[in-house]
Amino acid sequence: MRPDATEDDAATEDDAVRLFIIGGRILVVAVMSSVLTAWPAAAQESIAITPVTVIDVTDGSLQPNHTVLVEKHRIAAVGPADEVPVPGNAEVVDGSDGYLIPGLWDMHAHASRDGRADRFWPLFLAHGVTGIRDTGSYADSLLYWRASSERPDAAGPRIEIASPSLTGGEPPPLPGMGGPFEIRVADAASAVAVVDSLARQGIGVIKVYDGLPREAYFAVAARTRVLGMSLIGHVPLSVSLAEASDAGQKSFEHVSDLWASCAAGGRTVLEDFAWAVARHGPASDSALTARERLVGVLAFADPDPVECGHVLERMETNGTWLTPTLTLLLGEFQPRQFDGDPRIRWVPSSLREQWSARPRMPPEQEAEIGRRMLTNAGRVVAIAHDAGVPILAGTDASGLPYIFAGSSLHDELALLVEAGLTPLQALQTATSNPARFLHRTNDLGTVEEGKLADLVLLEANPLEDISNTQRIGAVVADGRLYRRTELDGLLAEVEASVEQVDNRE
Repeated sequence: MRPDATEDDAATEDDAVRLFIIGGRILVVAVMSSVLTAWPAAAQESIAITPVTVIDVTDGSLQPNHTVLVEKHRIAAVGPADEVPVPGNAEVVDGSDGYLIPGLWDMHAHASRDGRADRFWPLFLAHGVTGIRDTGSYADSLLYWRASSERPDAAGPRIEIASPSLTGGEPPPLPGMGGPFEIRVADAASAVAVVDSLARQGIGVIKVYDGLPREAYFAVAARTRVLGMSLIGHVPLSVSLAEASDAGQKSFEHVSDLWASCAAGGRTVLEDFAWAVARHGPASDSALTARERLVGVLAFADPDPVECGHVLERMETNGTWLTPTLTLLLGEFQPRQFDGDPRIRWVPSSLREQWSARPRMPPEQEAEIGRRMLTNAGRVVAIAHDAGVPILAGTDASGLPYIFAGSSLHDELALLVEAGLTPLQALQTATSNPARFLHRTNDLGTVEEGKLADLVLLEANPLEDISNTQRIGAVVADGRLYRRTELDGLLAEVEASVEQVDNRE
Protein backbone atom coordinates (compact mmCIF):
# COMPACT_ATOMS: atom_id res chain seq x y z
CA MET A 1 0.00 0.00 0.00
CA ARG A 2 1.27 3.46 -0.86
CA PRO A 3 2.23 5.57 2.18
CA ASP A 4 -0.36 8.19 1.26
CA ALA A 5 -3.15 5.74 0.40
CA THR A 6 -6.31 5.68 2.48
CA GLU A 7 -7.22 2.67 4.55
CA ASP A 8 -10.90 1.87 4.89
CA ASP A 9 -12.18 0.83 8.29
CA ALA A 10 -8.88 1.69 9.99
CA ALA A 11 -9.12 2.60 13.65
CA THR A 12 -6.66 5.21 14.80
CA GLU A 13 -3.99 4.40 17.33
CA ASP A 14 -5.31 6.79 19.89
CA ASP A 15 -8.80 5.34 19.64
CA ALA A 16 -7.08 2.61 21.60
CA VAL A 17 -5.90 5.35 23.96
CA ARG A 18 -9.51 6.45 24.37
CA LEU A 19 -10.67 2.88 24.79
CA PHE A 20 -8.04 2.29 27.43
CA ILE A 21 -8.13 5.58 29.21
CA ILE A 22 -11.60 6.94 28.83
CA GLY A 23 -14.31 5.52 26.74
CA GLY A 24 -14.27 1.90 25.69
CA ARG A 25 -15.43 2.75 22.17
CA ILE A 26 -13.58 2.21 18.90
CA LEU A 27 -13.85 4.94 16.30
CA VAL A 28 -13.73 4.09 12.61
CA VAL A 29 -12.02 6.89 10.73
CA ALA A 30 -13.20 8.48 7.51
CA VAL A 31 -10.35 9.41 5.22
CA MET A 32 -9.62 11.83 2.43
CA SER A 33 -7.78 11.33 -0.81
CA SER A 34 -7.90 14.70 -2.49
CA VAL A 35 -4.67 16.66 -2.86
CA LEU A 36 -4.85 20.31 -1.98
CA THR A 37 -3.03 23.03 -3.84
CA ALA A 38 0.31 23.85 -2.20
CA TRP A 39 0.89 27.60 -2.23
CA PRO A 40 2.96 29.70 -2.12
CA ALA A 41 5.26 27.27 -3.97
CA ALA A 42 8.56 28.62 -2.63
CA ALA A 43 9.93 30.88 0.05
CA GLN A 44 10.06 34.58 -0.81
CA GLU A 45 13.58 35.94 -1.18
CA SER A 46 13.02 38.58 1.50
CA ILE A 47 10.20 39.42 3.92
CA ALA A 48 10.08 42.37 6.31
CA ILE A 49 7.51 42.48 9.11
CA THR A 50 7.50 46.04 10.39
CA PRO A 51 6.74 47.79 12.66
CA VAL A 52 5.77 45.02 15.04
CA THR A 53 5.96 44.09 18.71
CA VAL A 54 8.11 41.00 19.14
CA ILE A 55 7.27 38.78 22.11
CA ASP A 56 10.21 37.13 23.80
CA VAL A 57 8.61 33.87 24.92
CA THR A 58 11.50 33.08 27.25
CA ASP A 59 10.53 35.81 29.71
CA GLY A 60 7.44 37.54 28.31
CA SER A 61 9.19 40.81 27.54
CA LEU A 62 7.89 42.94 24.67
CA GLN A 63 10.02 44.54 22.00
CA PRO A 64 7.82 47.20 20.36
CA ASN A 65 8.39 49.00 17.06
CA HIS A 66 10.72 46.32 15.71
CA THR A 67 11.51 45.02 12.26
CA VAL A 68 11.94 41.32 11.65
CA LEU A 69 13.69 40.58 8.38
CA VAL A 70 13.48 37.12 6.80
CA GLU A 71 15.89 36.03 4.07
CA LYS A 72 14.79 32.79 2.44
CA HIS A 73 14.39 30.24 5.25
CA ARG A 74 15.89 32.11 8.20
CA ILE A 75 15.50 35.24 10.25
CA ALA A 76 18.18 37.63 9.01
CA ALA A 77 17.68 40.46 11.49
CA VAL A 78 15.60 41.50 14.49
CA GLY A 79 15.86 45.02 15.85
CA PRO A 80 14.36 48.48 16.26
CA ALA A 81 12.60 49.57 13.09
CA ASP A 82 14.87 52.59 12.64
CA GLU A 83 17.98 50.41 12.85
CA VAL A 84 17.11 47.50 10.54
CA PRO A 85 17.18 48.51 6.85
CA VAL A 86 14.50 46.94 4.68
CA PRO A 87 15.82 45.73 1.28
CA GLY A 88 14.12 47.17 -1.76
CA ASN A 89 13.07 43.71 -2.95
CA ALA A 90 11.49 42.74 0.38
CA GLU A 91 7.82 41.88 0.63
CA VAL A 92 6.67 44.14 3.44
CA VAL A 93 4.08 43.01 5.98
CA ASP A 94 2.50 45.75 8.05
CA GLY A 95 2.80 44.65 11.66
CA SER A 96 1.32 47.81 13.20
CA ASP A 97 -0.52 46.98 16.42
CA GLY A 98 0.53 43.35 15.91
CA TYR A 99 2.47 40.88 18.03
CA LEU A 100 4.98 38.43 16.59
CA ILE A 101 5.52 35.02 18.18
CA PRO A 102 7.41 31.90 17.08
CA GLY A 103 5.53 29.34 15.02
CA LEU A 104 3.43 27.00 17.16
CA TRP A 105 4.00 23.26 17.60
CA ASP A 106 1.45 20.49 18.15
CA MET A 107 3.56 17.94 19.99
CA HIS A 108 1.11 15.05 19.78
CA ALA A 109 -0.58 14.48 16.43
CA HIS A 110 -1.19 11.69 13.94
CA ALA A 111 -1.15 13.33 10.53
CA SER A 112 0.75 10.76 8.47
CA ARG A 113 -1.80 8.04 7.83
CA ASP A 114 -5.21 7.37 6.31
CA GLY A 115 -4.73 10.12 3.71
CA ARG A 116 -5.33 12.82 6.28
CA ALA A 117 -2.15 14.81 5.56
CA ASP A 118 -3.85 16.46 2.56
CA ARG A 119 -6.46 17.92 4.90
CA PHE A 120 -4.38 18.38 8.03
CA TRP A 121 -1.38 20.21 6.56
CA PRO A 122 -3.29 23.31 5.40
CA LEU A 123 -5.32 23.32 8.62
CA PHE A 124 -2.13 23.35 10.67
CA LEU A 125 -0.65 26.23 8.68
CA ALA A 126 -3.88 28.22 8.67
CA HIS A 127 -3.85 28.15 12.47
CA GLY A 128 -0.20 29.04 12.95
CA VAL A 129 1.01 25.50 13.64
CA THR A 130 4.30 25.35 11.76
CA GLY A 131 5.57 22.15 13.37
CA ILE A 132 4.15 18.85 14.61
CA ARG A 133 5.45 15.78 16.36
CA ASP A 134 3.79 12.79 14.68
CA THR A 135 3.60 10.27 17.50
CA GLY A 136 3.20 7.02 15.63
CA SER A 137 1.84 5.63 12.39
CA TYR A 138 2.95 3.16 9.74
CA ALA A 139 6.72 3.43 9.38
CA ASP A 140 6.58 3.98 5.61
CA SER A 141 3.93 6.69 5.99
CA LEU A 142 5.97 8.49 8.62
CA LEU A 143 9.09 8.46 6.49
CA TYR A 144 7.20 9.43 3.34
CA TRP A 145 5.48 12.46 4.83
CA ARG A 146 8.54 13.60 6.74
CA ALA A 147 10.50 13.55 3.50
CA SER A 148 7.64 15.32 1.72
CA SER A 149 7.62 18.08 4.33
CA GLU A 150 11.31 18.70 3.68
CA ARG A 151 10.90 19.30 -0.05
CA PRO A 152 11.66 22.86 -1.17
CA ASP A 153 8.12 23.30 -2.53
CA ALA A 154 6.34 21.69 0.43
CA ALA A 155 3.51 23.65 1.98
CA GLY A 156 3.10 22.09 5.36
CA PRO A 157 4.45 21.95 8.90
CA ARG A 158 7.81 20.66 9.98
CA ILE A 159 7.44 17.04 11.04
CA GLU A 160 9.26 15.21 13.80
CA ILE A 161 8.34 11.51 13.91
CA ALA A 162 8.13 8.71 16.44
CA SER A 163 7.99 5.03 15.57
CA PRO A 164 4.91 2.84 15.29
CA SER A 165 3.81 1.91 18.80
CA LEU A 166 5.66 -0.97 20.40
CA THR A 167 3.18 -3.06 22.35
CA GLY A 168 2.87 -6.61 23.61
CA GLY A 169 1.74 -9.86 22.08
CA GLU A 170 -0.63 -12.57 23.18
CA PRO A 171 -1.53 -13.79 25.67
CA PRO A 172 -3.45 -11.82 26.75
CA PRO A 173 -4.04 -8.97 24.28
CA LEU A 174 -4.46 -5.50 25.67
CA PRO A 175 -6.45 -2.62 24.18
CA GLY A 176 -4.65 -1.16 21.22
CA MET A 177 -2.66 -4.27 20.41
CA GLY A 178 -2.74 -5.69 16.92
CA GLY A 179 -3.33 -2.48 14.98
CA PRO A 180 -1.51 -2.24 11.65
CA PHE A 181 0.45 0.76 12.92
CA GLU A 182 1.67 -1.13 15.99
CA ILE A 183 4.50 -3.61 16.41
CA ARG A 184 4.10 -6.54 18.78
CA VAL A 185 7.16 -7.21 20.90
CA ALA A 186 7.13 -10.36 22.99
CA ASP A 187 10.49 -10.36 24.78
CA ALA A 188 13.83 -8.63 25.20
CA ALA A 189 15.45 -10.20 22.13
CA SER A 190 12.65 -9.16 19.80
CA ALA A 191 12.63 -5.71 21.41
CA VAL A 192 16.28 -5.17 20.51
CA ALA A 193 15.71 -6.45 16.97
CA VAL A 194 12.76 -4.11 16.44
CA VAL A 195 14.61 -1.05 17.74
CA ASP A 196 17.61 -1.86 15.56
CA SER A 197 15.38 -2.25 12.51
CA LEU A 198 13.62 1.06 13.10
CA ALA A 199 16.96 2.80 13.62
CA ARG A 200 18.21 1.48 10.28
CA GLN A 201 15.12 2.99 8.62
CA GLY A 202 16.02 6.43 9.94
CA ILE A 203 13.56 6.59 12.83
CA GLY A 204 15.25 8.04 15.89
CA VAL A 205 12.37 8.12 18.37
CA ILE A 206 10.72 4.98 19.73
CA LYS A 207 7.16 5.04 21.05
CA VAL A 208 6.05 2.50 23.65
CA TYR A 209 2.48 1.53 24.36
CA ASP A 210 0.25 0.11 27.06
CA GLY A 211 0.74 -3.62 26.51
CA LEU A 212 4.52 -3.80 26.25
CA PRO A 213 5.86 -6.55 28.58
CA ARG A 214 8.17 -5.55 31.37
CA GLU A 215 11.24 -7.40 30.04
CA ALA A 216 10.71 -5.95 26.58
CA TYR A 217 10.21 -2.43 27.92
CA PHE A 218 13.53 -2.33 29.73
CA ALA A 219 15.26 -3.88 26.73
CA VAL A 220 13.82 -1.13 24.51
CA ALA A 221 14.90 1.52 27.01
CA ALA A 222 18.43 0.13 27.20
CA ARG A 223 18.80 -0.24 23.44
CA THR A 224 17.59 3.29 22.71
CA ARG A 225 20.18 4.64 25.15
CA VAL A 226 22.96 2.69 23.43
CA LEU A 227 21.90 3.95 19.99
CA GLY A 228 21.33 7.54 21.14
CA MET A 229 17.60 7.35 20.37
CA SER A 230 14.72 8.87 22.35
CA LEU A 231 11.96 6.95 24.10
CA ILE A 232 8.45 8.38 24.42
CA GLY A 233 4.88 7.17 24.74
CA HIS A 234 2.45 5.72 27.20
CA VAL A 235 3.60 4.08 30.40
CA PRO A 236 3.02 0.34 29.93
CA LEU A 237 1.01 -1.39 32.64
CA SER A 238 4.01 -3.61 33.27
CA VAL A 239 6.10 -0.79 34.76
CA SER A 240 5.52 2.07 37.16
CA LEU A 241 5.76 5.72 36.16
CA ALA A 242 8.79 6.16 38.39
CA GLU A 243 10.50 3.18 36.76
CA ALA A 244 9.73 4.54 33.29
CA SER A 245 11.17 7.91 34.18
CA ASP A 246 14.29 6.34 35.68
CA ALA A 247 14.67 4.17 32.56
CA GLY A 248 15.00 7.31 30.46
CA GLN A 249 11.55 7.65 28.92
CA LYS A 250 11.63 11.22 27.71
CA SER A 251 7.92 12.01 27.67
CA PHE A 252 4.68 10.63 29.03
CA GLU A 253 1.91 11.08 26.49
CA HIS A 254 -1.54 12.08 27.84
CA VAL A 255 -2.29 13.07 31.39
CA SER A 256 -4.10 9.80 32.18
CA ASP A 257 -1.28 7.76 33.72
CA LEU A 258 -0.16 10.54 36.02
CA TRP A 259 -3.78 11.43 36.78
CA ALA A 260 -4.51 7.88 37.93
CA SER A 261 -1.36 7.92 40.05
CA CYS A 262 -2.41 11.15 41.76
CA ALA A 263 -5.88 9.82 42.67
CA ALA A 264 -6.12 7.43 45.59
CA GLY A 265 -6.58 3.94 44.14
CA GLY A 266 -6.63 5.31 40.61
CA ARG A 267 -3.87 3.14 39.16
CA THR A 268 -5.59 -0.04 40.33
CA VAL A 269 -8.93 1.00 38.87
CA LEU A 270 -7.23 1.94 35.59
CA GLU A 271 -5.62 -1.49 35.37
CA ASP A 272 -8.92 -3.21 36.20
CA PHE A 273 -10.62 -1.37 33.36
CA ALA A 274 -7.87 -2.26 30.88
CA TRP A 275 -8.01 -5.94 31.75
CA ALA A 276 -11.82 -6.04 31.61
CA VAL A 277 -11.76 -4.58 28.11
CA ALA A 278 -8.99 -6.97 27.06
CA ARG A 279 -10.72 -10.09 28.32
CA HIS A 280 -14.37 -9.36 27.63
CA GLY A 281 -14.49 -6.49 25.14
CA PRO A 282 -15.33 -2.79 25.54
CA ALA A 283 -19.11 -3.34 25.43
CA SER A 284 -19.14 -6.09 28.06
CA ASP A 285 -20.86 -5.57 31.38
CA SER A 286 -17.58 -5.97 33.24
CA ALA A 287 -15.83 -3.37 31.06
CA LEU A 288 -18.69 -0.88 31.35
CA THR A 289 -18.77 -1.35 35.12
CA ALA A 290 -15.01 -0.86 35.33
CA ARG A 291 -15.25 2.23 33.13
CA GLU A 292 -17.90 3.70 35.42
CA ARG A 293 -15.62 3.10 38.40
CA LEU A 294 -12.69 4.69 36.58
CA VAL A 295 -14.65 7.79 35.63
CA GLY A 296 -15.92 8.01 39.20
CA VAL A 297 -12.41 7.93 40.63
CA LEU A 298 -10.98 10.45 38.18
CA ALA A 299 -13.95 12.80 38.38
CA PHE A 300 -14.66 12.72 42.11
CA ALA A 301 -11.34 11.89 43.80
CA ASP A 302 -9.39 15.12 44.11
CA PRO A 303 -5.85 14.75 42.75
CA ASP A 304 -3.43 14.68 45.66
CA PRO A 305 0.23 15.59 45.09
CA VAL A 306 1.12 13.39 48.05
CA GLU A 307 -0.19 10.33 46.19
CA CYS A 308 2.08 10.94 43.22
CA GLY A 309 4.85 12.86 44.98
CA HIS A 310 7.48 10.19 44.35
CA VAL A 311 6.58 10.03 40.66
CA LEU A 312 6.73 13.81 40.31
CA GLU A 313 10.09 13.90 42.05
CA ARG A 314 11.50 11.31 39.65
CA MET A 315 10.06 13.11 36.62
CA GLU A 316 11.52 16.45 37.69
CA THR A 317 14.90 14.92 38.50
CA ASN A 318 15.08 12.94 35.27
CA GLY A 319 13.70 15.68 33.06
CA THR A 320 10.67 13.63 31.98
CA TRP A 321 8.18 15.70 30.01
CA LEU A 322 4.38 15.56 30.08
CA THR A 323 2.11 16.05 27.06
CA PRO A 324 -1.35 16.30 28.68
CA THR A 325 -3.62 16.42 25.55
CA LEU A 326 -6.48 17.84 27.59
CA THR A 327 -8.46 18.34 24.39
CA LEU A 328 -9.23 14.62 24.41
CA LEU A 329 -11.59 15.20 27.32
CA LEU A 330 -13.62 17.86 25.54
CA GLY A 331 -14.91 15.56 22.83
CA GLU A 332 -15.50 12.68 25.23
CA PHE A 333 -17.22 14.41 28.12
CA GLN A 334 -18.52 17.71 26.74
CA PRO A 335 -19.50 16.96 23.12
CA ARG A 336 -22.56 19.20 23.16
CA GLN A 337 -20.41 22.30 23.20
CA PHE A 338 -19.39 21.41 19.65
CA ASP A 339 -22.96 21.38 18.32
CA GLY A 340 -22.93 24.01 15.61
CA ASP A 341 -19.16 24.50 15.82
CA PRO A 342 -18.11 26.05 12.48
CA ARG A 343 -15.00 23.89 12.38
CA ILE A 344 -17.19 20.91 11.55
CA ARG A 345 -17.08 22.02 7.91
CA TRP A 346 -13.48 20.78 7.74
CA VAL A 347 -14.52 17.23 8.68
CA PRO A 348 -15.97 14.68 6.20
CA SER A 349 -19.63 13.89 6.78
CA SER A 350 -18.98 10.19 7.41
CA LEU A 351 -16.70 11.10 10.29
CA ARG A 352 -19.09 13.77 11.56
CA GLU A 353 -21.87 11.20 11.64
CA GLN A 354 -19.76 8.82 13.68
CA TRP A 355 -18.98 11.57 16.15
CA SER A 356 -22.60 12.60 16.56
CA ALA A 357 -23.80 8.97 16.79
CA ARG A 358 -21.66 8.25 19.85
CA PRO A 359 -23.74 7.79 23.01
CA ARG A 360 -24.08 10.90 25.11
CA MET A 361 -24.77 11.30 28.77
CA PRO A 362 -27.89 13.26 29.80
CA PRO A 363 -27.18 17.00 29.52
CA GLU A 364 -27.04 17.58 33.28
CA GLN A 365 -24.70 14.64 33.83
CA GLU A 366 -22.54 15.61 30.87
CA ALA A 367 -22.12 19.12 32.25
CA GLU A 368 -21.27 17.90 35.75
CA ILE A 369 -19.02 14.97 34.83
CA GLY A 370 -17.36 16.94 32.04
CA ARG A 371 -16.65 19.84 34.35
CA ARG A 372 -15.20 17.57 37.02
CA MET A 373 -13.07 15.60 34.58
CA LEU A 374 -11.59 18.72 33.01
CA THR A 375 -11.08 20.36 36.40
CA ASN A 376 -9.29 17.35 37.88
CA ALA A 377 -7.19 16.76 34.77
CA GLY A 378 -6.19 20.42 34.90
CA ARG A 379 -5.29 20.06 38.57
CA VAL A 380 -2.96 17.19 37.71
CA VAL A 381 -1.26 19.33 35.08
CA ALA A 382 -0.91 22.17 37.58
CA ILE A 383 0.50 19.79 40.21
CA ALA A 384 3.04 18.48 37.71
CA HIS A 385 3.96 21.97 36.51
CA ASP A 386 4.40 23.23 40.07
CA ALA A 387 6.64 20.24 40.77
CA GLY A 388 8.95 21.28 37.92
CA VAL A 389 7.74 18.80 35.30
CA PRO A 390 8.08 20.45 31.85
CA ILE A 391 4.90 20.55 29.74
CA LEU A 392 4.31 20.21 25.99
CA ALA A 393 1.16 21.24 24.15
CA GLY A 394 -0.42 18.48 22.07
CA THR A 395 -3.90 17.66 20.83
CA ASP A 396 -3.94 14.08 19.50
CA ALA A 397 -5.26 15.39 16.18
CA SER A 398 -6.06 12.16 14.37
CA GLY A 399 -9.76 11.88 13.64
CA LEU A 400 -10.81 11.54 17.27
CA PRO A 401 -14.10 13.27 18.16
CA TYR A 402 -14.05 17.07 18.04
CA ILE A 403 -10.30 17.42 17.76
CA PHE A 404 -9.60 19.71 14.81
CA ALA A 405 -6.14 19.81 13.25
CA GLY A 406 -4.53 23.16 13.92
CA SER A 407 -7.33 24.95 15.70
CA SER A 408 -7.54 22.50 18.60
CA LEU A 409 -4.04 23.52 19.64
CA HIS A 410 -5.57 26.84 20.63
CA ASP A 411 -8.15 24.91 22.66
CA GLU A 412 -5.29 23.13 24.40
CA LEU A 413 -3.55 26.40 25.26
CA ALA A 414 -6.77 27.75 26.72
CA LEU A 415 -7.23 24.59 28.81
CA LEU A 416 -3.67 24.90 30.12
CA VAL A 417 -4.42 28.45 31.26
CA GLU A 418 -7.63 27.23 32.89
CA ALA A 419 -5.50 24.63 34.66
CA GLY A 420 -3.42 27.39 36.25
CA LEU A 421 -0.57 28.13 33.84
CA THR A 422 -0.06 31.76 32.94
CA PRO A 423 -0.62 32.75 29.30
CA LEU A 424 3.17 32.98 28.92
CA GLN A 425 3.69 29.51 30.36
CA ALA A 426 0.98 28.11 28.09
CA LEU A 427 2.55 29.81 25.08
CA GLN A 428 5.90 28.30 26.00
CA THR A 429 4.41 24.78 25.83
CA ALA A 430 3.92 25.31 22.08
CA THR A 431 7.03 27.38 21.26
CA SER A 432 10.19 27.37 23.36
CA ASN A 433 9.43 24.09 25.17
CA PRO A 434 9.16 22.05 21.94
CA ALA A 435 12.47 23.55 20.82
CA ARG A 436 14.06 22.46 24.09
CA PHE A 437 12.50 19.01 23.94
CA LEU A 438 13.66 18.47 20.37
CA HIS A 439 17.15 19.86 21.12
CA ARG A 440 16.61 22.48 18.44
CA THR A 441 16.96 25.73 20.37
CA ASN A 442 19.54 26.92 17.86
CA ASP A 443 16.87 26.83 15.15
CA LEU A 444 13.46 27.12 16.79
CA GLY A 445 11.44 28.42 19.70
CA THR A 446 12.10 32.16 19.73
CA VAL A 447 12.12 35.12 17.33
CA GLU A 448 15.85 35.69 16.97
CA GLU A 449 18.36 36.35 14.25
CA GLY A 450 19.66 33.18 12.65
CA LYS A 451 16.71 31.00 13.56
CA LEU A 452 14.41 29.31 11.09
CA ALA A 453 11.68 31.56 9.79
CA ASP A 454 8.60 30.09 11.47
CA LEU A 455 6.52 33.02 12.72
CA VAL A 456 2.94 33.94 13.58
CA LEU A 457 1.70 37.52 13.44
CA LEU A 458 -1.14 38.12 15.89
CA GLU A 459 -3.56 41.02 16.01
CA ALA A 460 -3.58 41.17 19.82
CA ASN A 461 -1.33 40.29 22.74
CA PRO A 462 -1.60 36.62 23.79
CA LEU A 463 0.06 37.38 27.12
CA GLU A 464 -3.01 39.40 28.08
CA ASP A 465 -5.49 36.78 26.84
CA ILE A 466 -4.37 33.39 25.52
CA SER A 467 -7.33 33.34 23.13
CA ASN A 468 -5.50 36.00 21.15
CA THR A 469 -3.35 33.24 19.65
CA GLN A 470 -6.39 32.65 17.44
CA ARG A 471 -6.30 36.18 16.01
CA ILE A 472 -3.82 35.39 13.26
CA GLY A 473 -2.98 38.03 10.67
CA ALA A 474 -0.20 36.19 8.86
CA VAL A 475 2.02 33.12 9.11
CA VAL A 476 5.56 32.57 7.94
CA ALA A 477 6.36 28.87 7.59
CA ASP A 478 9.94 28.02 6.62
CA GLY A 479 10.25 31.42 4.96
CA ARG A 480 6.94 31.24 3.09
CA LEU A 481 4.56 34.09 3.77
CA TYR A 482 0.85 33.37 4.12
CA ARG A 483 -1.16 36.55 4.50
CA ARG A 484 -4.65 36.43 5.96
CA THR A 485 -6.26 36.08 2.54
CA GLU A 486 -4.01 33.13 1.74
CA LEU A 487 -4.74 31.48 5.08
CA ASP A 488 -8.45 31.86 4.38
CA GLY A 489 -7.76 30.33 0.97
CA LEU A 490 -6.24 27.27 2.60
CA LEU A 491 -9.34 26.86 4.76
CA ALA A 492 -11.58 27.26 1.72
CA GLU A 493 -9.63 24.55 -0.09
CA VAL A 494 -10.09 22.16 2.82
CA GLU A 495 -13.80 22.87 2.89
CA ALA A 496 -14.09 22.32 -0.87
CA SER A 497 -12.12 19.09 -0.58
CA VAL A 498 -14.45 17.84 2.16
CA GLU A 499 -17.44 18.61 -0.04
CA GLN A 500 -15.89 16.58 -2.87
CA VAL A 501 -15.39 13.61 -0.56
CA ASP A 502 -18.95 13.92 0.76
CA ASN A 503 -20.35 13.99 -2.77
CA ARG A 504 -18.53 10.76 -3.62
CA GLU A 505 -19.88 8.92 -0.61
